[in-house]
Amino acid sequence: MGCLYSTKRKDAMRKNKNVNTQPRKKYLPDKTGDENDNGNNIEKNLPDFTDEQKELVIESWKEIKDDMDKVGIQMFMKLFASHPDVQDAFTTFKGMSPEDLTHSNQLRSHAMRVMGTVDKCLTCIHEPDIMFKTLHDLGARHVMYTAKVDYMDLIGPQFILAIQPVIGEKWNSELEQAWSDLFKLIAHVMKAAMTFY
Repeated sequence: MGCLYSTKRKDAMRKNKNVNTQPRKKYLPDKTGDENDNGNNIEKNLPDFTDEQKELVIESWKEIKDDMDKVGIQMFMKLFASHPDVQDAFTTFKGMSPEDLTHSNQLRSHAMRVMGTVDKCLTCIHEPDIMFKTLHDLGARHVMYTAKVDYMDLIGPQFILAIQPVIGEKWNSELEQAWSDLFKLIAHVMKAAMTFY
């Protein structure tokens, strides 16, 4: 995520220093067989995401995919405008003006990573185990970046605002709900990893 702590952590890792000076306490339930590697049951209270919604999202993604970098940057611009504290969580973007952010290669790079994650999710949308593992690993990495768990819920609405102009006249309430439910699912899995990592 580009946070100050992740930068220090990466520097320490490059110098082959142990970045985990104290073992983490794990407050996890006993395994029952339906969990991920951390003992956390991802499928517990899983948001609904129907097969029809999957098809709507996959079909509309074909149009969005051509403008991934533009959509990704717009998503972050809207996110930072509505939640400045999120921008401040990124040391790279802290204090940058909207004009500077628009032309930032670092923002473009991060936006493309986020859009790439959406693409990966849609590629394996019919294989939930693979999708959940990808999102779980991403959530666990965000713990190392000291990202706040609540930030995960902020991405979906901003993504939806950014893709509406790309979809244009084909945009409707069912499509909006499908994308909203996908991001609720993504946030749910990532937050589960962040909470129990």
